[in-house]
Amino acid sequence: MFGINRARAKAHSLAKRSFWRWSIPQERGEVVSKENRTALPAFDAGLDRELLNVSDAVNNEALRTDNKVTFLLNGEQAYPAMLQAIERSESTVFLITFILRSDSVGKLFISALQRAAARGVDVRVIIDGVGDYYCWPRASRMLKKAGLNVVRYYPPTFFPPSLLINLRNHKKLLVCDGDTAFTGGINIGENHCVEKEPIGSAVTDVHFQLGGPIVADLSRQFCDIWYRVTESVLQPTPANEQVSGEASCRMLVAGPDEHMDRLELIFNGAISAARESIDIMTPYFLPSREMIAVLKTAALKGVKVRVILPAASNLRYVDWATRNMLWELLLWGVEVYYQRSPPFSHTKLFVVDQRYSIVGSANMDPRSLRLNFELCIEIFDTTVARTISQHCDTAIVHSSVVSLESLDRRSIISRLRDALFWLFSPYL
Repeated sequence: MFGINRARAKAHSLAKRSFWRWSIPQERGEVVSKENRTALPAFDAGLDRELLNVSDAVNNEALRTDNKVTFLLNGEQAYPAMLQAIERSESTVFLITFILRSDSVGKLFISALQRAAARGVDVRVIIDGVGDYYCWPRASRMLKKAGLNVVRYYPPTFFPPSLLINLRNHKKLLVCDGDTAFTGGINIGENHCVEKEPIGSAVTDVHFQLGGPIVADLSRQFCDIWYRVTESVLQPTPANEQVSGEASCRMLVAGPDEHMDRLELIFNGAISAARESIDIMTPYFLPSREMIAVLKTAALKGVKVRVILPAASNLRYVDWATRNMLWELLLWGVEVYYQRSPPFSHTKLFVVDQRYSIVGSANMDPRSLRLNFELCIEIFDTTVARTISQHCDTAIVHSSVVSLESLDRRSIISRLRDALFWLFSPYL
């Protein structure tokens, strides 16, 4: 009677409203069998097979070769590329975001979407029902006034009563035609333009532009969510066959409607497979006991494990809960760094051995790994992985080392406060 996971039970009921649950067959870009793994560029028979076996077992998405991946830093690089893709679109523009602010940047996107719709492009927007309340006036109202096709992902309502605070759609995705897609951690708003925003309110983050076969999978993901909310069938856009690159990518979709903690299993499997280095950059770090164990084991094996966190996030109670458990990682050789704040680092990056990466919307906390609907991309490409590792290196230069001594110097009041908030970590 007391052991029912009601959040997951509700998520399972929502998952029944899902139409596109199968993969789009393609002639290129798909590794169809475990025996064919040597088709991966620079395939390592040991490491890559370990990494692939975990995601093969828990994820029903295909691994696509021949993709192009571009690293975009902050709104200064991400927004111009996204707006240009919208302006060039000819058939479809699909946008999912947790937050679309009604500020100058948000208005730029709304205007670009409106111009695309005026050209005859099929423009559709999904905004999370809770994220839509992060600014006023609400962006969803502005989109509707502009005549655009927008829906909110299960907003809280009083009549009829529906207070879905937990089951949030935290995904960020823009798909334009079959040419290009964007995903990562950046919401849409002025605060991500770090060079113009006042330092106290600026938020640093990264986004990724993708081209190739993975775009069709991301288009299908949008259609799946659209059907879940509206119960109307939307056809995915095939990928542009002329766009290609060197990266092998797999879409990782996770949420409380799954029967297992898919993302955490993949993260833990990758940590266990690491031989040389692990870099984790996340704004919120509340690892499970299982993840703490594999991180400590990796460090004990001699793997260089670096965890890079903001010195102060926008959720101070999460920072306090995190500080309660850091000693256990530091004791066994995990390196922890605090980035200077402000600006607040909202970046989510994960790299193993400078050859394997996971990027996307998920934080390293229970809310992302168990309560939210998240979208990540698994990338096998040394160039992308090294770019991310270099970004981590740059962040560490401007960070301070967290030591056991600094944690021990906390006052008894601080220790009690941190421990108290750690008790609530499953819902932080």
